[in-house]
Amino acid sequence: MRHLLRIDRRRFTAGAASLPVACGLSRSLGGAFAAGSDHIRVGIVGCGGRGTGAALDAIAADAGVRVVGLADAFADQIESSVALLATRGGTAFDCPPERRFAGLDGWRRLLECDLDLVILATPPCFRPPQALAVVRTGRHVWCETPGAVDADGVDLLAAAAAEAADRGLSFASGLARRHDPASRSLVARLQAAEPLSALVHADLGLPWFKPARPGWSGEEFALRNWVAHRRFSGGDFVERHVAAIDAALWLMGDRDPESVEPLGSTGGVRYRWADGRHVDAALRRHATARGTIVESARCADGIHDFRRPPAAPNGELHPLAVAMAACMAAIRSGRRFDHGSWLCRATRAAVAGRMALDTGATVPWSDVGEQVASPARPLQSAHS
Repeated sequence: MRHLLRIDRRRFTAGAASLPVACGLSRSLGGAFAAGSDHIRVGIVGCGGRGTGAALDAIAADAGVRVVGLADAFADQIESSVALLATRGGTAFDCPPERRFAGLDGWRRLLECDLDLVILATPPCFRPPQALAVVRTGRHVWCETPGAVDADGVDLLAAAAAEAADRGLSFASGLARRHDPASRSLVARLQAAEPLSALVHADLGLPWFKPARPGWSGEEFALRNWVAHRRFSGGDFVERHVAAIDAALWLMGDRDPESVEPLGSTGGVRYRWADGRHVDAALRRHATARGTIVESARCADGIHDFRRPPAAPNGELHPLAVAMAACMAAIRSGRRFDHGSWLCRATRAAVAGRMALDTGATVPWSDVGEQVASPARPLQSAHS
């Protein structure tokens, strides 16, 4: 039950730091974007809606952004992304055919190009080894959520975040509510009111689905519908609920819980701290769902809603756009932008919750991935 996807860390990371510069570009690897340079060169791994949307956010955030490389398991996904980016990105889209890489190893070929930032929007099972490889080639990382699907992946993600910090690289993520001004103000107000417990429940419809086409193998069909396959997505509780769980952990002061326990017939779990505070989390997906989302906190002065406040009448940027703008501003100025601890904790919590649901037993926090490994010590796979 501990391992949904077995990752041989040496296989994924061996040689990552020595990838050559190719694709007709000449800047040497190993250095982050230099403050004062004209362009921030961005590569996308995973060209579906998340990756393409993140690329458009990057283009909107900084006039000097250039999307210069694309990689995806499927060539048609790349072409769909090209069509949208070429239309909406203007001159910021600078990705000729020779810098478009299809296939499961396309991301490795992308890393041979001259890049400053790599956006990882692949299915979550692939993100930990890709994040570590990106960091070891000296690039900043934007990693979509969740960061992993199992305990081994959490370990690898933590190693990538630690190494990014050691190298002075930015490690951003899709946990964008933390950069949303309205959300920050709301959470700060509720933290001052001394939250005692929180509830994050969601009753949602079924995920998207791509019908099979002639010529697709069973594995291709599964990968194209990765959100519905636990080995790729981590399951609904991990893939869909990680952002709400992160918001609750943020409300509780970003302290690691001691354990996660199943709540029986409710179908949820409880994250428990030694001081008695707790967060209850549950997620249901079914065809007749009404899309109900509850995010509430019980504080010393009563019950409060901590869902993201609605946009102001004059219109605000979506939190993802706000976070991407902050990331780009940090890279351009030479400052480090760091979501590493948030992403690792939220992913670890979501995986722990799913483990408690699967086993029907309390899961100690220490059982879900190890602490951040030192970048100085090579990681050894449990399966190698």
